[in-house]
Amino acid sequence: MGQRIIVIDDDQGLRSLLKKVLSAAGHQVKTVDRGAAGLQMLLTEEFDLALIDINMPEISGPAVCSALRKHEKTKELPVVMITSMFHSPEQIAQAKLDYGPDEFLLKPFTAPDLHNLIAKLFPGEKPSETPEKDRLQQLDEHSIPLLLHELYSKKATGLLHLQRAEAKKIIYIKEGYPIFSRSNVLHECLGRMLVSEGVITQLDCDTSVERSKESGRLQGTELIEMGLLTPQDLHESLARQVTEKLLSTFKWKDGTSQFVPGKDFKKSVTSIKLSPASLILQGISHYWTGRQLDSYLQPFHNLYLKQVADPKYRFQDIELNRRGEEVFRSCLGAFTLAEILEQHPLARREVQRVLSALLISEMLESSEIVEQVEMSDLPGQAVRPIDEQLRRKILDDYRRVMDSDYFKALGVGRQCGSSEVRRAYYKLAKEYHPDRFLDCGLSREMSAKINELFHYVTQAYTVLSDPTTCSSYLDELVNGPKKSININQVIEAETAYQEGRVLLNLRRFKAAVRPLQRSIELSPEEPEYMTHFAWALFKASAEKTAAQNRALEVLLASRELNPGLDLTHLYLGHIYHVQGKERQSEKSFEMAVQANPDCTEALRELRLINLRREQITQSEGLLKKFMRKED
Repeated sequence: MGQRIIVIDDDQGLRSLLKKVLSAAGHQVKTVDRGAAGLQMLLTEEFDLALIDINMPEISGPAVCSALRKHEKTKELPVVMITSMFHSPEQIAQAKLDYGPDEFLLKPFTAPDLHNLIAKLFPGEKPSETPEKDRLQQLDEHSIPLLLHELYSKKATGLLHLQRAEAKKIIYIKEGYPIFSRSNVLHECLGRMLVSEGVITQLDCDTSVERSKESGRLQGTELIEMGLLTPQDLHESLARQVTEKLLSTFKWKDGTSQFVPGKDFKKSVTSIKLSPASLILQGISHYWTGRQLDSYLQPFHNLYLKQVADPKYRFQDIELNRRGEEVFRSCLGAFTLAEILEQHPLARREVQRVLSALLISEMLESSEIVEQVEMSDLPGQAVRPIDEQLRRKILDDYRRVMDSDYFKALGVGRQCGSSEVRRAYYKLAKEYHPDRFLDCGLSREMSAKINELFHYVTQAYTVLSDPTTCSSYLDELVNGPKKSININQVIEAETAYQEGRVLLNLRRFKAAVRPLQRSIELSPEEPEYMTHFAWALFKASAEKTAAQNRALEVLLASRELNPGLDLTHLYLGHIYHVQGKERQSEKSFEMAVQANPDCTEALRELRLINLRREQITQSEGLLKKFMRKED
């Protein structure tokens, strides 16, 4: 199927040109705009060739090539360096010794220059517009959806042969779309499927099989002739059958694939149009395990996701549900994959499935660089942790209940009996029980308000259901009103905090300082408000000592109020690291992990600290060894 090629270049125009030229020649091409992302993909995925620009920010082309030569997996991988500077034969020879490229491609170049270079690297292999015939490929746990998208990208027509042990399947592909399938797996035949669904009986199935053998016609045709199916029933059944035959291969973790190109199929093949992107999402949703999802998405964890510009990929029919649509709309390059998952803590796996399908289908692309996105461009779900209408209702209910005495909170009169109190409480408890909001994606702050509201009505029930405590409470109301909560201030603080969090997510740190500062002025003992304000303050002026010290002061105060908040320890670790206080930094990262074992950023920082420590130890060992030789 041509060569698997990765292009690493920070020039978007050149990346697009290379992808277009190479794809037209029958190659499978992936592009990235930064060296670090490209190196990560090269070490985790399979490629036949790497085209790398020499001059890139952060990690240069030679540094990427040098790193590849140090790994067993990539030390023999052909690497071509792209450069606009002339290299003499002597310079090329020295470069090959220094960091190990195989060839150089001098800009500007033509398509024939590129094809000739690839022909030189892969002698005897000619590019074609369709995948190569008779080439067996080994399957792994991610192969099937990637293979489907590859065939869709090439608009290939032919037969895709899949085999695992004794199971064999043939998928008919027409212009990139799976339209039909055959399988030797007995329970996947049409008759068995219809029996399992209760559409026909086993006797009907056996009879139709016998009639099919005698007439030479398809079983579906016989079922129509027998009056058991209408043509529309058969069409829908075949659609379900071809879908299940293909989707069941998503659970294959080994086996082989072979694509045999063809011009068309015999007219008797029933053509069923199924979107590859939709199939990929269905297959991942039904058959990929959590480990497969984590493994596939790991290279994209800290990369920013955005919708691709190419309409061919961006507007594929993938049949997303409401949450999937919200996730896709939020991918504008302003959030990393990790941040998107954090916005959906109660639907993490579902969102992982959606993102995996969108990435494999190339409806999304990844980048190390954040996009500057206006808040108005972001969908509501991406800007706010929860739906605005739900958030407003919760805040209104919170205000009404918390600003009421126990009688008003339950909606009963002051001369109520215990049975009336019980009925009123049960009604409110059902409405405000925290479990009802588990699937609503509430932020911690909003969840806390729901819990506080539920606790308040429960406390009201406890007091008013007992005649003695009810009488005492009523006396307190008459003779000494209890201190009420300033609900307006609570709501204003929450609104300012949410605005600040949105700005933090967009990395507009200076803009985030003001609303977050307002939130702690209104609610000075709210640890989460303090922690986010401190981080905004630090990031807005990270190089200034005064800002560092002020942020530390606020974070330490927040830690005193709530030692269990992992973000407080994480941010302390980062600031201590900037100040050169490595011991305090490491301790803070450890505390973050203790507070939240899933705090991946703290875990990563601890791994980096250990790596630096090992490198220092190795360097000291080499120095001592050298000094002994000198003696």
